[in-house]
Amino acid sequence: LFRCRLDGDSCVADWQPVNLPAGQWNYYSYFFTHNDNLFFAVRRLADTVAPHQIYRMTNVGTWEHVCEMPRRLHAFGLAVMGHQLVVVGGCSDHACKRPSLSVYVIDLNDVCTGWHPLPALPCECIYPRVVVIDNTIHVLGYMNSERTYSTEVLSLDTTPSVSSGTTALSTTSQWSRNTIPQVPLVGCTPVVVNCQLVAVGGFIPGRFGDVQKSVFVYHSESGQWLPLPSLSTARR
Repeated sequence: LFRCRLDGDSCVADWQPVNLPAGQWNYYSYFFTHNDNLFFAVRRLADTVAPHQIYRMTNVGTWEHVCEMPRRLHAFGLAVMGHQLVVVGGCSDHACKRPSLSVYVIDLNDVCTGWHPLPALPCECIYPRVVVIDNTIHVLGYMNSERTYSTEVLSLDTTPSVSSGTTALSTTSQWSRNTIPQVPLVGCTPVVVNCQLVAVGGFIPGRFGDVQKSVFVYHSESGQWLPLPSLSTARR
């Protein structure tokens, strides 16, 4: 793991190696970032049935243990929603033959309250990409148990829970499969830029390995994905 601190558009130092939390870890590890924090979900080599442990690296470069995953999962998605950590989908086995439809949330300011379930996913989501925009969770770029990528975008509006200051959603909250149209490419990487959903890279459905340079932004007013200038190299 390497880290480089940015100052505006420039790096103020070269890339420097960063030590991982103490212990022997396996390669089934998951990294994701949020603001100045790097989150790291990892499982010890010896604990073949134990859930992942979640650590957070602060902006001063130190690791702190956050919590344990809600259950044993692989190929899951992670995102931060305000002061809440969200775990989406995945599988209960390495072979990804037992997909999980579960979604969990925990309050990072009060992890002692534990994980709380959110409405279950409407379909299998293996290796999902998860982003949050305006208190709405978006899931895309995922596969099913047959290792087929989906072009659908799943969305869950969590505004009732956030506005009330609790982790419990109203019983009427459900996942939507048609709020955002299908993404042009599958296996893309979603990012949020100025509260807009951007899909970077990926490949044409049914043509795995035909990786594209395309970038699309979702235009909410027109309800369409619009192309942006392409990447210099193909990415997925």
